[in-house]
Amino acid sequence: MPQNLFAACRDNGGQLIAKRVRLDAAVQQAIEAIFADQEAAFRHGVTSEVPFDGSWTPDEDEFLTIDIPAEAQVFADTINANAMAIADINAAAFAGEGIKALFTGVSNNGATRVLVQRFTSQQVLERRFALLQQGNAFRRLTEPAFTLDNTLACIIEGGRIKFKSQHKLRSIINMLDIYRAATDQEVQAFAGHPNLHVADVAAFVGVTNQVSRKLIHAISNNGTLDNYTPADIQAAAQQTNLVIDVQNGRIVMPAAHGDIKALLQFLNESRYSGPLSGQAFVTNSQRPA
Repeated sequence: MPQNLFAACRDNGGQLIAKRVRLDAAVQQAIEAIFADQEAAFRHGVTSEVPFDGSWTPDEDEFLTIDIPAEAQVFADTINANAMAIADINAAAFAGEGIKALFTGVSNNGATRVLVQRFTSQQVLERRFALLQQGNAFRRLTEPAFTLDNTLACIIEGGRIKFKSQHKLRSIINMLDIYRAATDQEVQAFAGHPNLHVADVAAFVGVTNQVSRKLIHAISNNGTLDNYTPADIQAAAQQTNLVIDVQNGRIVMPAAHGDIKALLQFLNESRYSGPLSGQAFVTNSQRPA
């Protein structure tokens, strides 16, 4: 049975919907082969799957995995549906369809496997100065046209999404519930922790950017400020050459953004001292050894 090509699009309401990309028989066979090769390359060398918690980038032999979010169910639902019942992409206005991904897949004996590529505006050739051979010369391509990506963004199977790049995946699906920054209310609650002293809460909320808010969210979940005293934290920070001011039994939150980030990184155990050199390092990996 031929594998149809579909596009995952964001409609005007922000909902992820699927549309069919009609192909002639020769192109469909070629695309099936391309996706098959990309799947083989994507799986090559992978020996383990690690549940994603937003904390690290996988090694070459790993997939990160998440349960399929509600909106991403559209991928498997589309593969299992009658392709003729799926609305066609508007080929004449391809660039305006809000395409976030191209995908194909198969369903055998109740098991569905979906192969998904990310799609960006850079793949729409009509928006670029593209040349097409015509006879012994080239003319400018003005008709709607697009290219495929050269790698998969993810594979959906067995109730899980398997991926290697969270950047690519979050450009396709909404991962806010999985990997999100703290809201203003959460930042305010964090600032009010009894082991912290934040002199100006409003200024603190205003200066915290997305990176800092992700750290705040992680610290709140990890319970660092609940599990360790300010004195313990201050002593441990000194081993990484980070000076933490403790007054009246509370950690004083710095005012400058860079100093705030450094403290938050330490509280999230993202700052450490090299065991040989003693040099302080920062890492975005929180994978347990």
